[in-house]
Amino acid sequence: MAEAGVNTKQRMPLTEVEFNASRVISRLEEAVQLEEGGHTWKVSHGLLPLPSRTKDEVLTQLEDLLLHEEGEVRARLPQLDGPGEVAITSQSIAAYASSLDRPHLQNLSIRIATDATRWLSHMFRFLDCTAFYHEDLLEGLVRITRMLLHYKYPEYLELGYEALHTKPPVIYTSTASPLGLVQHICRQVGLPLMCVRPVPCNTVFGSHQKMDVAALERAIEDDKLVDKVPLLVLADAGTTIAGHVDNIARMQEVCRKHDVWLHLKGHSLAALAIAASPTVPSRIADSMTLPVGVWFGVPALPIVTLFRTFEAAEPAPKGVRTRESTLAFLAGLSLEHSMLKMPSLPLWTALQALGREGILKRLRDAFESSEILHNKLTKFQRLRLMNQRPGGEAGSISITELVKKPISTTVLFEVTSSTVVFQFVPENHNNDERVPDYYDKLNSWLGQILQRDVQEVPLEICELDVSGVILRYCPLELSPERLPTIAHIEKFATSMEQQLEILEATVHHKETFIKLATECAHLRLVHMPQWAGLGGVRFVPDESEPDELTVQRKLELNNLNQRLVDTLRSTDAAFSMGEGENGLICVRFGMVTAETDVEELLNLVVTTGKEVEESSRFLESLTEIVKKGIETATQDLQKENAERVWQEGILRQMPVVGSFVNWWSPLSKETGIKGRSLNLTADSELCGTDLSQITGVVESTENIYRYHMQMQGVSPPGTKGPPTPLVQTPVAPPSSQHSRSSSHSSNKEQQQQLTALHTDVKINSWT
Repeated sequence: MAEAGVNTKQRMPLTEVEFNASRVISRLEEAVQLEEGGHTWKVSHGLLPLPSRTKDEVLTQLEDLLLHEEGEVRARLPQLDGPGEVAITSQSIAAYASSLDRPHLQNLSIRIATDATRWLSHMFRFLDCTAFYHEDLLEGLVRITRMLLHYKYPEYLELGYEALHTKPPVIYTSTASPLGLVQHICRQVGLPLMCVRPVPCNTVFGSHQKMDVAALERAIEDDKLVDKVPLLVLADAGTTIAGHVDNIARMQEVCRKHDVWLHLKGHSLAALAIAASPTVPSRIADSMTLPVGVWFGVPALPIVTLFRTFEAAEPAPKGVRTRESTLAFLAGLSLEHSMLKMPSLPLWTALQALGREGILKRLRDAFESSEILHNKLTKFQRLRLMNQRPGGEAGSISITELVKKPISTTVLFEVTSSTVVFQFVPENHNNDERVPDYYDKLNSWLGQILQRDVQEVPLEICELDVSGVILRYCPLELSPERLPTIAHIEKFATSMEQQLEILEATVHHKETFIKLATECAHLRLVHMPQWAGLGGVRFVPDESEPDELTVQRKLELNNLNQRLVDTLRSTDAAFSMGEGENGLICVRFGMVTAETDVEELLNLVVTTGKEVEESSRFLESLTEIVKKGIETATQDLQKENAERVWQEGILRQMPVVGSFVNWWSPLSKETGIKGRSLNLTADSELCGTDLSQITGVVESTENIYRYHMQMQGVSPPGTKGPPTPLVQTPVAPPSSQHSRSSSHSSNKEQQQQLTALHTDVKINSWT
């Protein structure tokens, strides 16, 4: 009992760490579910705050920083399963364990790293290897390169770059791989970019994204002839986007022949873990990069680089380290460089939490998801699939058979596909050519629609130099809970069929649209390279529109087409406002279906454009009449005021004497300045016909103040009408007042004027 009590007491610290870490994880998950703004902590950017804070306050502040930005929930942390919680908790335990005595910590770190390395080496068929655990994806490859420099140049440690000057090293990479990868390696180890040798892809047969092995061998032989040192070959077991696998077996033969290091990277390496065949060789390369955290769907796991150890030419005496055994230490790849941090602990715990069956299931589900989606998309003839075909060229081997049937490594990489990459292409398109630029916009539109309608199947919109814009689905990069089900993939295929019908109809009608828009006198075709729909047109009132437009004319056309778009959008939401390369506004036509009548749509634009133009001209005529009426009323009031002064006499205008004279001899109530009102006289038949017949009359307002209402000149039959105003001045717009489109009034003001055609406009202007 006492011994059991001691063991329980010794385990208490780790239990407490696990409990605290679980509390933090639970708080973050609850905050995401509630999506509350919460309190925004104001942290000083200067000195550290003087008062200390409690643990809960610090954790609350950290939670707020993680999940919120300016009071709104922005982050979406995923829900963690058992292995995920174990991995994150073990990071806290690793930090806590760093306080142990150095000898004990060293033994613990070696034990955990050795176990994790042994499990991974058996899982990925890479026996007799060493593992390096790191956080940055390329850090392992950088250190491998540094180790090879020490291996190829024995004096590199003392002389540095001087040892490389006469015989520079060469790194070989495929033209299908990102150039930034080798650039990063060169920057980290201090090599110039001239040390990088791009190898072309196969252009004769097979995939056009696989490295040409014959070209690789010729490049190595040519470099040897000019005293260059072939150092490293970067091969793809699943290219970055399309997921193609190089001919690894042949590349391995070439590298062994010329003593060149072969490094593998790519998602297809995960297929090694699901192959149940004992015939798979124990080593298919000299090193490989394994992002196991991404493949297993477990956060906080390190990136693993497995590499073989160098063998000394002669066995060394016991206890004496050979030069080959020190190469990994010089490059920072040995356990001595990371034993105090224990980076392998999260992986050690996660591997045990998942187990062999759990890992196999997650990887098998991911590869099966790619296989199912690929088979669904093969029935669409206008889709070009650019990933490796699951099951090989004949599609004869499924993932289920792969787990049970023994196959070679070459066949293993040929029958598995880590991604599904596709794009919409023209009919009878050559698969070796890039699609036209217009199809890049169509594929981008297709990707956005599928991302919106079928969110259960996550897609990426990418671009390949040799193909154009493509859509990519990679289940190995998804967590297990985000992996789509068969029902989700069925929904995706149904939505894909609907959107492809729209794309085909739009491409079919686009030629007709361009032809009709070019022939129409009142429309100008607008080049819109960034628009995936039918295209854009600009309505012009004048058939003989000059090529060079003035600033005023551009403003008029913009106002006219903006009003035209607003009117069309009330009829059909497929219309939208666009802008051409010259900055002028135009009408954009969106995606259409097979039943769409393009000629009818263009006629609608022309008809509506003419109506909007006539409405603008009519409103401009009214505006000119109102302006003219204001000027006439002002002149009449000034003239009447001058006459009143002379009629009343000078004495009444003097400050003191005028008051006495007005008291002695009051003025008549009928005298005084009459106001003015503008009566717009226009019949509804005049709208859109002869605008010159629209007139107005500036009238005096004695009837308005006498009868306390605004009275029209026409009275019902049998009744006595109001007297004729004393002053009536006709107003007509000048003959040259009409412009071809409205540029003075806003849409709201013009609508108000249209509703007030028969309403008198009162002008209370006094001098």
